[in-house]
Amino acid sequence: MNRITQLFGIEYPIIQGGMVWCSGCRLASAVSNNGGLGLLGAGSMHCDTLTEHIRKMKEATDRPWGVNVPLLYPEIDKLMGILADEQVKIVFTSAGSPKKWTSFLKSHGMTVVHVVSSALFAQKCEEAGCDAIVAEGFEAGGHNGREETSTLTLIPNVAAHCRLPLIAAAGIASGKAMLAAMILGAEGVQIGSRFA
Repeated sequence: MNRITQLFGIEYPIIQGGMVWCSGCRLASAVSNNGGLGLLGAGSMHCDTLTEHIRKMKEATDRPWGVNVPLLYPEIDKLMGILADEQVKIVFTSAGSPKKWTSFLKSHGMTVVHVVSSALFAQKCEEAGCDAIVAEGFEAGGHNGREETSTLTLIPNVAAHCRLPLIAAAGIASGKAMLAAMILGAEGVQIGSRFA
């Protein structure tokens, strides 16, 4: 057990990435039911579709799960309202500043994790009140940081500058890669393509 498994109430410190077009209720519930943390990928879902997938998740698993929300989502206000109304417990935010929505999400009892590409952004998450961070290297799909920092360089840098529980992401697809990330300072990993 470590801070990541305790924070989410999961068996393994493995989080399934909230991949656009891939991370629906079938994949997310399968990961959660097997001891990891499944995430719905809200980035490709209209509000009605997200509501449908959230309700299906509630039927498909009694284990912890969450929703990944890119903050550049065009209907972000409505989407955040859905998360509150549906009483989602865990939200991963990305592609924007954590300042705007973290307090709102936490006021509704949600655990908030933000995806970062640098130690500076990790410190901003700490200031915003996030519960954990995902340090995502440039190898990842989706929205990559401008710094183009690789995962194995990013993890120890973020770990040295931030006290929040750290999840490593990008290019992690095996037990050996997971071990390497944890040796460098991560307490969990987020895996996308391997699940897809």
